[in-house]
Amino acid sequence: TYKLFVAYSVLKRTENGQMSWGDEVVGGRNLEKCFDDMIVLSDNPCPQAIIKRLTHGAIQADVRELGMKSTNFLDAESYKITANDLAQFTAMLEARQLPISRASQDKLIAAMRRNVYRQGIPAGSSGTVADKVGFLDGLLHDAAIVYSPSGTYVLVIMTDGSSWAEIAALTRKIEELRG
Repeated sequence: TYKLFVAYSVLKRTENGQMSWGDEVVGGRNLEKCFDDMIVLSDNPCPQAIIKRLTHGAIQADVRELGMKSTNFLDAESYKITANDLAQFTAMLEARQLPISRASQDKLIAAMRRNVYRQGIPAGSSGTVADKVGFLDGLLHDAAIVYSPSGTYVLVIMTDGSSWAEIAALTRKIEELRG
């Protein structure tokens, strides 16, 4: 899920001219392809190469400017993302309140809607979902904007040792409680 913050940093820098969508990133892929791959496919080489170019410190500063106080990008070994920071970020994104253009925010949401990992929140929701999953060493996370029949909401579920089926079941329960 940290890739959402990397994506924000990329969008910010394409807008201010520090990066260009045609820039070569890794493996013959340009920035536009890498942006899409890291959100839609949860690709790892692209964000790793982007972070190397931008630096951990720059992404950390971007996250802090958004008010996310608990997320840490100081180095590759100490990434720390909280459900609260992800919820705040996705809520700002959905409301188009990030300090980047609406077109850039729409680009990120469009990529999230095409995420290929649909077994978590999307599988449990009765609505359309724009989400970004994260999975590593038994950790399963899903950060989503849910466009449900009863209204749009943000849902972030972070687990350790759970399953996608349990995340989907929890999503169904939350939707039942929302009425």
